[in-house]
Amino acid sequence: MTRQNQLNDKAPEQPEPQPTISEPELVGTSLPPMPPAPPTASLPWAAPQRRRRKRAFVIGSAVAVLLAAGGIIWWALGDNGDPMDHVEVSGGKLVTGDSDSGDSEDCDDNDEYSYNDCDAYSGSDDPTYEFVYKITNKGDEPANYSVIVNGFDEDGDFIGQTYIGTTHLASGKTDADKGEFDEYVTLEDGHELSDIKSVKVAYVERMALAN
Repeated sequence: MTRQNQLNDKAPEQPEPQPTISEPELVGTSLPPMPPAPPTASLPWAAPQRRRRKRAFVIGSAVAVLLAAGGIIWWALGDNGDPMDHVEVSGGKLVTGDSDSGDSEDCDDNDEYSYNDCDAYSGSDDPTYEFVYKITNKGDEPANYSVIVNGFDEDGDFIGQTYIGTTHLASGKTDADKGEFDEYVTLEDGHELSDIKSVKVAYVERMALAN
């Protein structure tokens, strides 16, 4: 026996090759199926509870602000009324430079009103359209008033506007005076001051004061 044969006799035996499992045999195996993959997107109704609480808080806060604002408006209107009702305008006439208001039968230097003072506008040489206004503070506190008065012609068409007002008018008090349309007022469509036949309050802003 040669040395080569002796080495072969001492070598470990190789395991017999196993037959390869064919693909059809895998199909019939009893292995359990793989579980389905979990969804990647969260469902709308599965939002975190904290986010829903935050949304409810924001909505509740907005509703509270609206209710509070409505209460303030109701209180202001209910307590002081509509400022448009605090102002009255009446009369109206064209006053030329040669008019002498001191001879007017309506002038009176002894009452509390200043609009009918006998020397009112007596020194003006330019024509004006004058009217009488009264502002009565119907609120519970002193207030400033800013008022826009519109002028109209005989057909009711708008001609122009002027401004009147008063400051720190006490509650329950009335400020009566004369307002006017003068040469500084911009008139519509080439109208003149003599075309004004009526006046009307267009806007009133009332600013309540603390004291």
